[in-house]
Amino acid sequence: MSSSAAATVITYRTKGWLKMSVEKQDTLLKMGVLSLAAILSFSCRLFSVLRFESVIHEFDPYFNYRTTKFLAEEGFYNFHNWFDDRAWYPLGRIIGGTIYPGLMVTSAAIYHILNWLHISIDVRNVCVFLAPLFSSFTTIVTYHLAKELKVNI
Repeated sequence: MSSSAAATVITYRTKGWLKMSVEKQDTLLKMGVLSLAAILSFSCRLFSVLRFESVIHEFDPYFNYRTTKFLAEEGFYNFHNWFDDRAWYPLGRIIGGTIYPGLMVTSAAIYHILNWLHISIDVRNVCVFLAPLFSSFTTIVTYHLAKELKVNI
């Protein structure tokens, strides 16, 4: 192999086929695969919405929707002190002291932020599309957790 051919091969290996360094190509490949995985996880969770429309199917998601709607309309103080006579019938339920409000607060916050940006959306749609959104976030968090574990081992 002549010296000019060897120099071309070395330049090709260090620059890569995209005229980028190997490290940048590696980063681009990781970002592409991670983006594809996030899109696929979003699509898998969105499948029931596409097939059966934007409907809440089970009791627990419907309860979460009802409590989120109450929180978005009445505010956190009224939500925390709300006695729901429709839950645990006939006894009722004190909502503020018996649930973990993270999901409801997140949904209500997204609802209020979108309305503040003049994006008109119903609370039900926020609740329905929150699961696909969080599945994409879970994919990204899982990647970073696995990356951290790989470095530490």
